[in-house]
Amino acid sequence: MKILVTYIIIFGAIILWYFPATAQERFELSDCLVYALNNSPKLKSEKFSNEKEAMIRYEGKSTFLPQIDGFLTYSNYFYDLPTYIFPQQEGSNLAGTPLDGPYPVPLGLRHNLNTGFEISQTIFDMNFFGNGDLDAHFQTYQEIKLSMAEEEMLYQVAVLFYQVAVNEEKSIFMDINLERLVKLQSIVKLQVEQGFARQTDYDKLLVKTSNLKSKKNKLQAGIKQQLGYLKLIMGMSQEEAMEIHYVDHDILNSEIMPIENGDLLEEKMLEEQRVLNKMNAKKINADYYPRLQAYAAFLFQAQRDRFNFFESNQDWYNIHQWGLKLTVPIMRGFQKKSKKEVSEIVDAQLAFGLEQKQELSQLEYDHAIIELNVAREEQVSQRENVALAERVYQQSELSFEQGTMLLMDYLDSEATLRESKMIYATSLLDTRLAELKILKASGKLKELVNQ
Repeated sequence: MKILVTYIIIFGAIILWYFPATAQERFELSDCLVYALNNSPKLKSEKFSNEKEAMIRYEGKSTFLPQIDGFLTYSNYFYDLPTYIFPQQEGSNLAGTPLDGPYPVPLGLRHNLNTGFEISQTIFDMNFFGNGDLDAHFQTYQEIKLSMAEEEMLYQVAVLFYQVAVNEEKSIFMDINLERLVKLQSIVKLQVEQGFARQTDYDKLLVKTSNLKSKKNKLQAGIKQQLGYLKLIMGMSQEEAMEIHYVDHDILNSEIMPIENGDLLEEKMLEEQRVLNKMNAKKINADYYPRLQAYAAFLFQAQRDRFNFFESNQDWYNIHQWGLKLTVPIMRGFQKKSKKEVSEIVDAQLAFGLEQKQELSQLEYDHAIIELNVAREEQVSQRENVALAERVYQQSELSFEQGTMLLMDYLDSEATLRESKMIYATSLLDTRLAELKILKASGKLKELVNQ
């Protein structure tokens, strides 16, 4: 008895542990959006891209930091030594006798090794100034790009969520209708056996049932594909269980916000691109200012008749120096003029793109409002049609049971009810998609995360 009680307790604990875990697999829209914000592969890729761009900018600024280069060169004069030419007077002194004309003298040894290191530091470069403001705008630009990627990802997730939810609702309608048809089959089969119905009517009923099963299978396959793509965008494993939980309600407030009150990221990005382009244009002149560098070099030199540089008691000769290097650009082949012309063209292109985007955003918003109004009217109309088709079906069912209606007329009323529910579900999806378009066009799509 004690063993039985122990098993019951263990089994109950497993059940209590398991069901809360399965309950967590039910995802509302806000759950999907939050999960996607934390796990979306697209967002992770965009963040990696931002980090790469930031490191590229840091790499550019690193040229203004101290630079240290080490070097090692070996040369072998395998035939003749380098010859240096001395004037007549110095040549006569070297030879000890008067000479006519220049005096060639071979200098050096066959094996030569030079090694050392050099340190350089930029003291003045106009390209260094203004990087702080440029970095701030670049950071803003990168944040806008990331927000745009988030918005696009949230829109895709929301669209797929509603498509799956509506298709699952359609699947429920089909299940109800299939249950009715299967139940009707047994009734008609009995009527055929008793001579109150024709075999043809029963065969037609089987065909309708088979066709409806085929439609349901296709719908289920579509739902599976949509759910798989939804998991992919969200960053969820395909093996992980997921159940969509949707309660129909409007996702827009009663008052639709005008587009000018939104947060239009694409327009902000174009504006930041114009700012960055203008700041880069100002830095074109920086390439034509003088540059000043300080440097120090430490050279260790050895010359040998044989390759024995690392033997002891051998002489090394040191050459150390420091200095300043001033570079003054004089002529660059009209690069400055070409760069400024390109910058002006880019600015005009961005200004034109911003103007076009503002017009397109307003047009998309206006069209979304129209689509929403049409979808809502269609939804109301189809809801009334469903109610009417429901009443017609109930009356037809009663008439068929009383034997005052033919089977095919009864099946027509059943098909009409099913079709009405399908059209209503489609109108519901159209309404939600139009609402999503309005939120996206007005820059308010992220509000869905908190609903």
